[in-house]
Amino acid sequence: MPPDFTFAAFDEFCQRLSHMPVFTVAAYLARSVQPPTPFIILRLDVDYRDRNAVHMARIAERYHLRASFYFRRHAAGFDLDAIQAVAELDHEVGYHFETLDTCQGNFEQAEDLLLDHLEELRAAGLPILTAASHGAIPTAPTYHHNFDLFERVPDLFERADLLGETTLSIDFGKVTYLSDASWHWRRYPHFRPDIKGQPTSLHIISNDLVRRDAGLYINFHPHQWFAHPASTLYYRTRSRIGRHVLPWIKRYRLKNPV
Repeated sequence: MPPDFTFAAFDEFCQRLSHMPVFTVAAYLARSVQPPTPFIILRLDVDYRDRNAVHMARIAERYHLRASFYFRRHAAGFDLDAIQAVAELDHEVGYHFETLDTCQGNFEQAEDLLLDHLEELRAAGLPILTAASHGAIPTAPTYHHNFDLFERVPDLFERADLLGETTLSIDFGKVTYLSDASWHWRRYPHFRPDIKGQPTSLHIISNDLVRRDAGLYINFHPHQWFAHPASTLYYRTRSRIGRHVLPWIKRYRLKNPV
């Protein structure tokens, strides 16, 4: 298999999926009964580098696969060109929301903002059926996760005209969750927020596809995937420095002022 976190590796993985039942999140939630195994739910959380998502959407479409792509709203707004490009390839597009983060834990403001953003996407002709909570450190003590908004306001799914949310609406007793978040593949046999999964790799996941009992819910983050291994190495190293080295330098300077 080509180096992980490259478009070539994603291409090969999609080729292996092409002979299996693959569902978008919306298609899975819309089913009245659990699909027979093996099956895949294919999800991509687009934190940034939205053009990487377009490239991966084209790869998946080449193998007649439909996936769910969740887009954040950046300071400059949604990248509607990228979102439209993915939707035109017949993928599901959804909203990767972080309104509790943005509103400093104010639930009323977060609810209004979420509804405004959904209206903005739908006004652009995008049929938004599901949403995905963005995982980040809370900006206030009033909540733990962005999806707390839907737990606190149970009728919000109906008012937002959504089938569900990618964590709250999934029965993780029926699927194994796999994610490449923070450049590390991890496996969660019974996923719950805030638990640490078991280390794995795309190669191992690919081998799991042949298991007849495999019901896998796989989440990719396109901002971590690149055309060339050198780009992957550069951005992965930069990310690790940002997460581990820079906080250490900051703590050192606070303890040892000049």
